[in-house]
Amino acid sequence: MMADLDHWLNAIRSEPSDGRLARMDAAVMQGLVRHRDRTTARRSLMLAGLLAIGVGWAGSLVPGAPAQATSPPIGMSDYAPSSLLGQ
Repeated sequence: MMADLDHWLNAIRSEPSDGRLARMDAAVMQGLVRHRDRTTARRSLMLAGLLAIGVGWAGSLVPGAPAQATSPPIGMSDYAPSSLLGQ
């Protein structure tokens, strides 16, 4: 049994290796770079979303000032449509 295993291993060792194995390192490294880029993009989107939620929440806590009408600009007639409508 052990002799068979040694024979098989010697046979495999004597065969030429597959050419794809030589390019495997570059493919693995490209995959790692793509994974890292995706992770960075997801993290950036999560941070932007959390920041937007935080700004919205903080904005809802700040009381708004009521709107007040200002005096009409100089030269505007009292009979202007916006004055007649009460705006």
